[in-house]
Amino acid sequence: MEVFKAAFSEASNSCDRIAIKADGKSYSYGQLTSSALRISKLFLKDDTTNGGQETKKYEGFGSLKGARIGIVAKPSAEFVAGVLGTWFSGGVAVPLALSYPEAELLHVMNDSDISLLLSTEDHSETMKTIAAKSGARFHLIPPVVNSTSETVACNQFQDDSFEAEGKFLDDPALIVYTSGTTGKPKGVVHTHNSINSQVRMLTEAWEYTSADHFLHCLPLHHVHGLFNALFAPLYARSLVEFFAQI
Repeated sequence: MEVFKAAFSEASNSCDRIAIKADGKSYSYGQLTSSALRISKLFLKDDTTNGGQETKKYEGFGSLKGARIGIVAKPSAEFVAGVLGTWFSGGVAVPLALSYPEAELLHVMNDSDISLLLSTEDHSETMKTIAAKSGARFHLIPPVVNSTSETVACNQFQDDSFEAEGKFLDDPALIVYTSGTTGKPKGVVHTHNSINSQVRMLTEAWEYTSADHFLHCLPLHHVHGLFNALFAPLYARSLVEFFAQI
């Protein structure tokens, strides 16, 4: 949960601080976390187990009860918000490769038991088809935009909202698939604890700071692109700039 907490803490303390640059646009921590909260509320409305009722201000931890959420988006603020929103709701994020053919996408969907697929508009038609064939629900990731009302809600997000954090540290947070060189791609499960350990280790070893600026040229369905170039820099409050051509 450390990456998640760092992003929300920065949104509360320095809401306008730039976290991500992509496609010539800058996105603040406040914008990212506001978008993550919007996605969390989207999950609640889609949740048939509670009738779609938002019984708390933000249901947060555990509302997805470990459901696997597929995320399809180019390196962007929307991708980051999709992961944060999934974690905030107690789900497991499964990044899908943009280069996968349909057969590989369906393999990952079925193998990891993805129940809901998040996608940006530019991949929506293909992903709607994939979701339908695998029996998953489909939602568009809302564009990350500056919303004053939701940023205020984000600023009111207090540390006591993480009071149940310890119950979830050993739960799965992320499933990253192998390349499939010698067979079908296999899902590697990372818990919140394992992610925490890796981002802390990387931050200390490379001495990342909030003054650093990372040019991100790596795919986001690989460990190196996720941990070394995204999660660890966000944990250190560094600025991440996605290379526009990836």
